Amino acid sequence: MLQGKQATGVQVLIKGRRLELKARKEVLLAAGAFGSPHLLMLSGVGPEAELKPLGIAMQHELPGVGQNLQDHPDIVLCYKSSDTSLLGISLGGSMKMGKALIDYLRNQKGPLGSNCAEGGGFLKTAPDLTRPDIQLHSVIGTVDDHNRKLHWGHGFSCHVCVLRPKSIGSVGLTSSDPSAAPRIDPNFLGHDDDVQTLLKGYRIAREIAAQTPMARFSLKDMYSQNLHSDEQLIELLRRRTDSIYHPIGTCKMGQDEMTVVDSQLRVHGIEGLRVIDASIMPTLVGGNTNAASIMIAERGAEWVASA
Repeated sequence: MLQGKQATGVQVLIKGRRLELKARKEVLLAAGAFGSPHLLMLSGVGPEAELKPLGIAMQHELPGVGQNLQDHPDIVLCYKSSDTSLLGISLGGSMKMGKALIDYLRNQKGPLGSNCAEGGGFLKTAPDLTRPDIQLHSVIGTVDDHNRKLHWGHGFSCHVCVLRPKSIGSVGLTSSDPSAAPRIDPNFLGHDDDVQTLLKGYRIAREIAAQTPMARFSLKDMYSQNLHSDEQLIELLRRRTDSIYHPIGTCKMGQDEMTVVDSQLRVHGIEGLRVIDASIMPTLVGGNTNAASIMIAERGAEWVASA
């Protein structure tokens, strides 16, 4: 809620009741790279081109709200295996998993004590690079479509993601109704450099899976067994590349015309309003965003406490 250029509180819906919660000091927005720009735009703060067509009254124009969406584009190599020590669904495997469950409940050990993604690495796709440009992490089971597609049998997976993508997406509005989902366009592989980096990473991961120590698992490639040319693999990447859950940047910090918050996370032009989440990152970190998000929260809390 705004009174002029002052944030005064939030309006919430609880069990069908619409309530207004007044802020004593500041309003802190921490809804993430999708939710924070969504809420700002619904409140009349954002680009006029997004708000005006939906009849949302413009309270304060900030063209950068919802722009600069960045995420690590990720492809998963999926393999089937006859080895029932890997996670999966089968009669023989179910018996092993039953024993593993007992072991875990008694001793907190065994396969079910695993985080299932125990191996990984940061690699360079070319020797002349100064730092890694891809990240791998392997999974002791088949992870297909965020595990929404289940397969009979057992398997192995390896994620490959581009650490510093150049493709930029956006978050916008589909409706003025707060219950309607925002429009999310990640624009994965929109920049050809990302395509080429992911292609190199895919080939590296496939080569690793083909090494002698992996032979005992009898891995069978589920999606690229007979694909070898760049054109074939790029077509596969465009069909199967997805998020690895690291969206950032849609309320970015800085001082240029497309930034949303200042160096202390205060929304430009609005008093008493901060954004404290991963949406404020101007650029994507070269790794998982969890630690960076915790740092933002800790620093933001210090600024709020000292204000």
